[in-house]
Amino acid sequence: MNLKKLEKIKSILKRVGYDLYRVFLIILSHFILIYAGIYIGMSQCEARTVYYGSETETITVSYGGETIFRFNEAVKTISRASHFSIAPADSNNPDYAVLSVTPRFTSGTGKVTFLLANGAVVSTKIVTVSKALPEKVENFYDFIPKKELIEKEANAGPDISDLELMKAMVRLEEVVGIKQRSLIRTIITGNSELSAKLVRVYTGAKFNGYVFKIQNLSKNKDYAVDVRSLSLGRPNQALLSQVDKKLLKPKEATFLRIVAKPTSIYYNVNLPVGAIKSE
Repeated sequence: MNLKKLEKIKSILKRVGYDLYRVFLIILSHFILIYAGIYIGMSQCEARTVYYGSETETITVSYGGETIFRFNEAVKTISRASHFSIAPADSNNPDYAVLSVTPRFTSGTGKVTFLLANGAVVSTKIVTVSKALPEKVENFYDFIPKKELIEKEANAGPDISDLELMKAMVRLEEVVGIKQRSLIRTIITGNSELSAKLVRVYTGAKFNGYVFKIQNLSKNKDYAVDVRSLSLGRPNQALLSQVDKKLLKPKEATFLRIVAKPTSIYYNVNLPVGAIKSE
């Protein structure tokens, strides 16, 4: 009788143990699936854009795997790369603008310099860490010249037209994204009876603006301002022009405003002012 009870208890314990084992396997498989999903998601999303210039950029890579470096130009030479294995990411179709970087050692730091085909130098400090620290590592680095970031930020300013800038200059209004500066710069007119000074400058990503004060110093001669003959450099960089007074009598002054391309320079102005001949 006791033997039968023991066998029955043993059978029950065996079934319970088997059920517990199945539950454990199910829970473990769920954890594995969740971790794999997170890891794959992170692997697909991890990327970093590096805007390089004259500074040394710190890059983190993991031991036991490759990290992709993509440059805006093909790499001509690589210096001081003994701690790493560096080669085109696609060995069948080598592209020296896309490189695979694999650490040779489990940890350490190496200062590696990449010379690009256009002469640009990318200085890096590559730090190798354990693959068990994925939060510190990106799988993909995109190297872009810092000047492109500056240009991108400049062009991200307000979309103002040349006419809107001219209106703001006439009304002495502030324009978002346009820097204003008051100053006095004498402009050579080549005529002792005419005085010209640059009194205000507007600078922006798309346009420059200039305000000139022109004065007739003559005691008995009239001068005319004809904006149709105005020019600012060669080729002409002026886009719009406006003058308060087209006729300057003796001792009178006026303001001439010019909206020009951002590459323009104020001292290249050819002032459209001429004496009026008396009949």
